[in-house]
Amino acid sequence: MITIHAALLFLSYAAFFVALISGVAFLKQEQRLKHKDPKLVGARILPLEAWDKINWTSVVAGFILYSAGMILSLGLAHKEWGAFFNADPVELCALGTWISYAVVLILRLKVGLKGRRVIFLSVMSFGLVLFTLLALNYMSGTRHTLF
Repeated sequence: MITIHAALLFLSYAAFFVALISGVAFLKQEQRLKHKDPKLVGARILPLEAWDKINWTSVVAGFILYSAGMILSLGLAHKEWGAFFNADPVELCALGTWISYAVVLILRLKVGLKGRRVIFLSVMSFGLVLFTLLALNYMSGTRHTLF
């Protein structure tokens, strides 16, 4: 079970990484188009809508995988530590990451937001992924370890 939990989370991180890359590409290309960069004339580039769709698809896939990994973690935590949620720093940051990507989805689905603002939020949300994955592994007081 722990292997499935870890695999789901790492696959979600990969999808969120694709969202990061496509989001940065969108923002960079949008800036270059706005400033009428002469290097773009005649260049073969993806339309902004394509970058937006890649970002959206990656966020959805990552969110589904991340949610499944977190749901599985509830059972694992209860079995291992006797409680579904222990307010462990990694658990709290993972919840924050989940909320951040949920906001991205809500802004797209319910508010209908597209483009720069929602893509910027998806790019910034990846910072929480990095913080949860890397920084918290070295904090004291956590039951989670990677390395």
